[in-house]
Amino acid sequence: MKYYDKNTGMYLADSNEDLLSDVFVSFDEIKNALSGYILSASGWRAVFAESKEDEDWRGEVGGADRVLAAAAAAAFFSYLGKSHPTILLGSDARPTGRMLTAISARIFIALGAEVEYLGVSAAPEIMAYSRNSGCSGFYYISASHNPVGHNGFKFGFDGGVLPGAEAEKAKSIFLSSIDEGLAGRMKELSASVSPEDFAKVLFHHRSVKNSALRYYSEFVLRTAHADDGFTVPFGVVIDFNGSARSASIDVPFLRKHGAEVWTVNGVPGQIAHAIVPEGANLETARKTLDAIHRKNPCFMLGYMPDNDGDRGNFVYISRSGKAKALNAQEVFALVSSIELAHALMMHPGKRVAIAVNGPTSLIIDDIASRLGVDVFRSDIGEANVVTLAESVRAEGYIVPLCGEGSNGGNITYPAKVRDPMNSVMTIAKLWSIPGLFDFLMKALGKKGKGQVSIDSILSAFPRYYMTPAFSPDAVMRVKSKDWDALKAEYERMLSSEVEANKAKGSVSYEIRQYEGSHEEIGGGAEHRPFPSTGGLKVQFIGEDGSPVAYLWLSRSRTEPVCRVMVDVKDADMEEHDRLLAWQRSMVERADRALS
Repeated sequence: MKYYDKNTGMYLADSNEDLLSDVFVSFDEIKNALSGYILSASGWRAVFAESKEDEDWRGEVGGADRVLAAAAAAAFFSYLGKSHPTILLGSDARPTGRMLTAISARIFIALGAEVEYLGVSAAPEIMAYSRNSGCSGFYYISASHNPVGHNGFKFGFDGGVLPGAEAEKAKSIFLSSIDEGLAGRMKELSASVSPEDFAKVLFHHRSVKNSALRYYSEFVLRTAHADDGFTVPFGVVIDFNGSARSASIDVPFLRKHGAEVWTVNGVPGQIAHAIVPEGANLETARKTLDAIHRKNPCFMLGYMPDNDGDRGNFVYISRSGKAKALNAQEVFALVSSIELAHALMMHPGKRVAIAVNGPTSLIIDDIASRLGVDVFRSDIGEANVVTLAESVRAEGYIVPLCGEGSNGGNITYPAKVRDPMNSVMTIAKLWSIPGLFDFLMKALGKKGKGQVSIDSILSAFPRYYMTPAFSPDAVMRVKSKDWDALKAEYERMLSSEVEANKAKGSVSYEIRQYEGSHEEIGGGAEHRPFPSTGGLKVQFIGEDGSPVAYLWLSRSRTEPVCRVMVDVKDADMEEHDRLLAWQRSMVERADRALS
């Protein structure tokens, strides 16, 4: 029997259909498919479209990937270490999600799990609901901001993905299961599930989904330290771009709290343009806000999420009356400054801090210095900044939020995942909390004059320019497989070239190396924490002891690329371009030396 999502009308699954029954693949085919997987703490990802094309919109998944999807589900079940765990299962709105979810559900059922199926759901939604005491963990099918033909698996418990060490355990279980008998075992497991047992999970989908939506709505309020009477005093435009957020709480939640809402591309799965909420992809939201604001001036803010709905970047109405797009670093700086100022108001005399990743712009350090707040840094990866924030709280600090400014999106405590709804609530605080805007403006060295304005805050920020994380200039493909050796060769070149190429206004530099939630200052192998898979930053110091620029180098955990970025004070584009050209040259030459 076929089942449909009664909230969205989307086809879920056929309880009589076993998607492994007609799969006949060799072990070599499985190994070849596995070679294209990226397994990281941020999730396991690959191109799951049967054609292996990045932008394939069709929902078919090839046989080898079906087997590996089943093995991934079995590995998570084994990791949980319970005979009858309760597993929340959901997906973003990609076309391959339906098949991958159905395969995963059957494997979980066969192994003895109680499966609570949310269908299409936003990542912050399923993660928030996993805080429910009756849940053992969540298993979410998504490739986040990657192209539409990609997909993957993100899992964890208690509101967040597995931290690094735990993610490695799950990865080890998965890889150890890949052998000659894998396809047979997975097919046997899937075939053991009766249509009645699968139908039971599908039938209860709507009640599970509605419970998750209620819990998530309450959690967003709790995260904002708000009650049911909290008001969002402006209109909001949302370009859903067919994402999972279009099947989540956004529209009813915002309307309940006083906001007028205008949506575009609001049907789950109907992806109208590229998924990453950056640059040109924000134009639909910006143009729509521009047009709607002219008709109804209450509309002041807009956002676009990625496909799983954890990242979201913003557009706003500037003083000129025109809509402007904010880049990821600007969004993070805006939200961080508001939350940090609010924490200082609520906890006078307490130590306040923020945890960010290595390549988050130095604008955060500058803002934090003005507010009297400490900054702690981890390697890239959501789990790393969340783990770091927790350890800093254990030292007695108030840490109201953490995040990866280089990728956009704040993680507001107690949430453990980025969420544009939390960002909307933070921005609304400027109007709803008396004195907050003036407090923040004074800390930034400006007069607030009581007139709340996003433009006023942005213009009070110090000026920095950082390479956009998703620009072509930030991405490099390298041949070397030895990341530690590449960093060592890069450091050797740096030491001989830095004096002639150092950042304008700097008198010294230091190397900062990252692994997980740990930051180590110093160059050389002795300062690279094992297993040396993390990022490396060259930070240039000015005469007053504060940083004026940095170079960043890291290997992506979710894509087969290396990322290079530069951040410079005073938004000096000529200096940025010079440093970036030098950075790319060192990486290219280091790679050639090892090839």
